[in-house]
Amino acid sequence: MPTPDHILRVRAKIGHELLMVPGVAAIIVNGADEVLLQRRGDSGHWSLPGGAVEPGEEPAQAVVREVFEETGLHVRPERIVGVYGGPTNRITYPNGDQVAIISTTFRCRVIGGSLQIDGDESLELRYFDWRSLPETLLPNHFIRIEHAMTRSEPYFNFPES
Repeated sequence: MPTPDHILRVRAKIGHELLMVPGVAAIIVNGADEVLLQRRGDSGHWSLPGGAVEPGEEPAQAVVREVFEETGLHVRPERIVGVYGGPTNRITYPNGDQVAIISTTFRCRVIGGSLQIDGDESLELRYFDWRSLPETLLPNHFIRIEHAMTRSEPYFNFPES
């Protein structure tokens, strides 16, 4: 998966230290209430399409770009499912880079294009019944899909004191 240039520049200065990265993810649902997942090229795990927001880019623009790059589909974001961060979104990549991702997750509608794997970021694309998702789905994506399918209000974790 290509690392954006701005992150490479920061990594040149901070090495593998923890870096907070704004990200986006797409929940794309077909007429049979199935959710589109991609099998990732870096880990082989299933995940929602998505990625990093580029400098100056709106999150909604980023999700449209990322979905097209990873799936060949043109989508329109319909609503924000939620904003996700915290310990479950902290990742250490195989090269040692540490990231804490703050992900704005959108429910999106397909408006064009056709499913195409790129063989790099996406090794496979498949729709799954949202109630029967693959065990190798990234753990923090299960809850996002549940929120997209069962909630109408955006989710955010705000612990009551």
